[in-house]
Amino acid sequence: MKPYNQKIADAFNEIADLMGVLDAEWYKIRAYREGARQIAQHIESITKKDVDPKKLKEIPRVGDALAAKIIQFLKTGKIELLEEMRKKVPRPVRMLLKIPGLGPKRVKDLYINLGIRSKKDLKKCAKNGEIAALPGFGDRLVNQILKAIESGQQKKKRHKRKDIEKIAKKLVNILKKIKEVKKVTIAGSYRRKKSTIGDLDILVVTKNGQSVYNLETIWKQFGNNLNILAKGNTKLSFIIFPDNLQIDIRFVPPESYGAALLYFTGSKDHNIMMRKVAIKKGYLLNEYGLFDDGEYIAGKTEKEIFDRLEIKVVKPEQRK
Repeated sequence: MKPYNQKIADAFNEIADLMGVLDAEWYKIRAYREGARQIAQHIESITKKDVDPKKLKEIPRVGDALAAKIIQFLKTGKIELLEEMRKKVPRPVRMLLKIPGLGPKRVKDLYINLGIRSKKDLKKCAKNGEIAALPGFGDRLVNQILKAIESGQQKKKRHKRKDIEKIAKKLVNILKKIKEVKKVTIAGSYRRKKSTIGDLDILVVTKNGQSVYNLETIWKQFGNNLNILAKGNTKLSFIIFPDNLQIDIRFVPPESYGAALLYFTGSKDHNIMMRKVAIKKGYLLNEYGLFDDGEYIAGKTEKEIFDRLEIKVVKPEQRK
């Protein structure tokens, strides 16, 4: 039976995007983002037979509300909340979310403050200076948006590894100089030494993410070439222009470093394999650590987890 994990995750991410445009509470947006991530990474395939809320709630970050919407999707192919939100946000406005540099908050500002409802409106307001005058935009970002529209460029562009190595090393050096930072490691497909990279995932070990995420040094280095997408105690996301490279910096405590590194290095299939081994041994493995009946037993290093699961350490580039 066909799995629906990714389709459900995509729907939840769209709900989170539209909530951002409609100015919903941050915790609701975060709930759908986290739910989407966990569903996409879930070990087991979600199929049409999975209409038991109790089973669905075994997925981390999935509670009653999200489980009900998953069941609704499996039964009808739609989620009522998403359909309602699509009616509230015109399709041309939703399409703006695909343009690099325009996250939900910026699209909301354009839609509410300037009445922009299409790429045509966007180009007009960009050229007459109205967008640049909005707080948080500026001429450089406006120019990048115009280039993206004219070239048909959209988000999630993949980059050649050699083209982003300079930026990657520069960011690592900047982060390492921050007092509260104990360790910095690039994860994701970059660590797996893939020839092309999507987003650049960076893990920062610190006991207090909030004290780090202002990162004034980064602003000084990149200035108007940097566009913030999201920031909080556990994650900072931004896009660097003109490369249109998205950076996701995740703040993790020392005791979770190994587990987070394992999780965010991937690949998805390797993570699923590791979780299955953990489950067979009666453990729970996630990005926070390895747990035995709710008690933390490993996670400071990757080797610690491999050893506890009695698996030979797999090099990042071999994690297919």
